[in-house]
Amino acid sequence: MVPDRIGEFIRYKGKKTTMEYGYHYSLRTRLPFDRFFRRSIRLWIPESYDFDNPKPTPVIYFSDGQNLVDYYLTAYGDWHLDRVIRELGKEGLPEPILVGIDCPKKPIKRTRELNPPYPISKRIKEGPGPMGGYANRFIGYITKVLKPYVDSILCTDKRKIGSAIGGSSMGGIMAFYAFLSHPNDFGFSLSFSPALFFYTDSEISQFVDEANPIPGESPNLFLYVGGKDFEKEFVHATRFTYKLLLSKGFDSSNLVLEEDPKAIHHEEAWYRHSPSALRWWLEKVK
Repeated sequence: MVPDRIGEFIRYKGKKTTMEYGYHYSLRTRLPFDRFFRRSIRLWIPESYDFDNPKPTPVIYFSDGQNLVDYYLTAYGDWHLDRVIRELGKEGLPEPILVGIDCPKKPIKRTRELNPPYPISKRIKEGPGPMGGYANRFIGYITKVLKPYVDSILCTDKRKIGSAIGGSSMGGIMAFYAFLSHPNDFGFSLSFSPALFFYTDSEISQFVDEANPIPGESPNLFLYVGGKDFEKEFVHATRFTYKLLLSKGFDSSNLVLEEDPKAIHHEEAWYRHSPSALRWWLEKVK
């Protein structure tokens, strides 16, 4: 039987939805790094999850949670991940649980929330000095509060490879920072169109050198970038980061770069490329 409530999450019953598969729950709360506004945390569970006799299920945590499965909730566009996961399940792969944190309504707040604590000096300034972010607090909330809570109310895969983190654009740079800063908490990081163009090549090299990611110990990393219109801005830094990690000993067993020169900076492009990224992760889970 499918419950109407799982812990503090209540089953979402919107009048309209484009979701075709799975069960959608939500929780309204104030986050420790943003106590001024309440926002939703989304919980999506595949129909293959047996509530009466559950088996350990992998979980992936996303930024911009409103964009994952329902167009009527989106701020920018829909990843259609319910469709993607259903098709991957038909291939015999595990169907993961999705947990998404809705983004702030103001773009500048989203930028700060998802950017690592590195000063941005190239493109954006807030006030008189360079703007840094607090993705460390965002990821810390996931690892110290949200993930333990989800683990307590659902039958989740407790192995490191069973926990993943993902995002696009600013969420992509957040997921990349999680790859660098949380090697023990996640087994997979999905970083789509990461906004690494905020930084110079030397700054990216410095961040990587300081974190010293180790192949086999760091999460598996899947990078994606398009190449059309605004997305062109993301190409150089993503390629540079990929080559830098190759020079550190990463290879095709733990690092992938997928490119689509005709793709723009939009959820529809990320939807088209999400199957290959999730498949790569879930084959390792299996």
